[in-house]
Amino acid sequence: MATQRAPLTAQISSLLKEVDVAPVDFFANIVIVPNTPSKAGGLISAAVYKSLSEINFDTIISIAPSGIGDFKRITVCKLDHYMSPLGDVLVDDRVRNELCDEDDDIFLDDTGHFNMTGIDVQLPFLQSVIEDFKVVPLVMGSETVDFCKELGSAIREIMFNRNTLTVVCADVLEATPKGLELFELALKELNVPKMMTLLNQEKEIVVQGKGGILAALIAANHRRSNRVHVCKLSAPKEDSHGFIGALIGRS
Repeated sequence: MATQRAPLTAQISSLLKEVDVAPVDFFANIVIVPNTPSKAGGLISAAVYKSLSEINFDTIISIAPSGIGDFKRITVCKLDHYMSPLGDVLVDDRVRNELCDEDDDIFLDDTGHFNMTGIDVQLPFLQSVIEDFKVVPLVMGSETVDFCKELGSAIREIMFNRNTLTVVCADVLEATPKGLELFELALKELNVPKMMTLLNQEKEIVVQGKGGILAALIAANHRRSNRVHVCKLSAPKEDSHGFIGALIGRS
């Protein structure tokens, strides 16, 4: 993906035109998109965002895995504005402070941020399809069961009576055909125990960003989500990670 404003704008516009999808027939407020930059991943992101039935959100909460190893906390960046080639975006200070208040393991800290993955990849897409929003970038420095439950519960509270979109950034690092099948089934069922067992065993599928997926599913269940649309689910190739593109919401 390009890194300068003009070529990046043109590239994203081209990707959005290239994907032939229609908006889903339900309100989606959680999406799963690729974590790392590539054209193949960009097509998945374009398909997901083009599938949104609603494109007016006040706050985007992004969840990304750590790219620097385990640091045993969940961090929200301390910047007032998050930088993007398409223009800086205001960080929602009220929401990030509420997230920190909801959970003792969420800290205002730049550890794990600004690695050209996660929100750095997704923010230009979001700026291309959604107008006038704030962002809350989260990085999971640990993906334990307790952290996933705590973050899922915190996001659930933030989503209540708020117009938010949760963006989960994840890549498939390893997968058997059975693993992809089991993952899609658990996702479509919004089955947290089944997904937790599958991702933590790492026998059939290994996902970078599993913590964000589990936290989002926990929040989705609390918010009574009942619809899932999978745009893409692929195994890794020799030169590329595998990708997940999905939307979760309610009829």
